[in-house]
Amino acid sequence: MSGEAPLATAWVDGYCDGACSGNPGPGGWAYRIEWPAAAEEGAGGEPLTTNNRMELIAAREALTAFRRRRQTGQGLRLHTDSRNVIGWLSEHWKRKANTDLYPALDELTASLGPALAWRHVRGHRDNVGNNRVDQLAVEACQSQKPAAETTRDG
Repeated sequence: MSGEAPLATAWVDGYCDGACSGNPGPGGWAYRIEWPAAAEEGAGGEPLTTNNRMELIAAREALTAFRRRRQTGQGLRLHTDSRNVIGWLSEHWKRKANTDLYPALDELTASLGPALAWRHVRGHRDNVGNNRVDQLAVEACQSQKPAAETTRDG
């Protein structure tokens, strides 16, 4: 049993989302961890990427942020509107693209073990946490548009 994550007794909700304008095109990712004291948010983007890549990076960043600050007994309920992310990371779906991201994602999910629970939410609905990360991801995506134009035209 050594090396395994302890069972969670207190769950923290997290949200992650990716956005892309064109596929490929400029993209953004975002996460939100609702810690007991205050929420933590992060976002970023790439000038030329795909939506699935942004979804996976959002998950990686959420898992990293949680693992960095988690207290003993805390588990992460990670909400995403991407069935692909859940399938690739917890249901053994075949991975054909973005293979450079999976080693870190696999290590993160394995390190959390039973202290990680995936939750699918419907996108663009009434889920406040999902709507917030969607907003942050879209803003990050939009901030990449001038860089994307330079990349394509440069």
